Amino acid sequence: MNTKLTSTSQDLIRCKLCDTPVPPLYCQQCDINLCKTCAGEHLLDDTKEHKVVPIKQKWNPKNPLCPKHTTKQCDLYCKQCDNPICALCVLSGEHDQHKKMDIFERKIEKLEKELCELEHSIYPKYEDAASDIKTKKDYVKTRSKEMRTIIHEHGDLWHQEIDNIIKSLLSEIDNNESEQLSIFESEERKIDIKMNEILESIQDLKNLISSKDAHLVPEYITKLPEFSELPTDLHVVLPNFMPKPFDKNLFGRLSIAL
Repeated sequence: MNTKLTSTSQDLIRCKLCDTPVPPLYCQQCDINLCKTCAGEHLLDDTKEHKVVPIKQKWNPKNPLCPKHTTKQCDLYCKQCDNPICALCVLSGEHDQHKKMDIFERKIEKLEKELCELEHSIYPKYEDAASDIKTKKDYVKTRSKEMRTIIHEHGDLWHQEIDNIIKSLLSEIDNNESEQLSIFESEERKIDIKMNEILESIQDLKNLISSKDAHLVPEYITKLPEFSELPTDLHVVLPNFMPKPFDKNLFGRLSIAL
């Protein structure tokens, strides 16, 4: 991500207590920005005096009033006490052994510290997070494309195997049909021959009976034994197709790898 780190004074202004952006108020005594809601609660804190003013006055060169000597402005900042102090505070000797600095320089120091943290610590972490997300998005797209290819290729193999199975089953049916029809046709030819022979015998018998030939009738040899052996009762032998229930899990399934 090549987004440049840019910030205005308003971007950095938030309520100290609830983080609401662009708060309208400012406590000079505590040196904090306040929204309207938090300002009311802040004023209820009676452990120290507060002076809440419009935030525009924050940039007024007039320094905050001293918490102890409320008529005096603070020109210095005591590092040990972490509080602004006025000239009377210095004269009291309470801060003699403490490190002190110009109050405006203290504000600049805080701003520089925050700027340093934003630029060199927080923002780089966001950059790393954004880069990591981009990398993961690219991986998701690449891996998904690979999975689609694998599934299509596996599907093609299944289609080919299914086509081979269908071809084999149909061939088996064709062979069985040919064998069965061949047997029946052979038997059918034999029956046709016998039927013709029987019809000839029937006609011969009719002619013999009509002739009443005393010489031929006694010499007639019966053909009943030959025709009494009836045709073989052939059985139809056909295979049955027994489809198995479809189970999509046999094809494969997706598993989530964390």
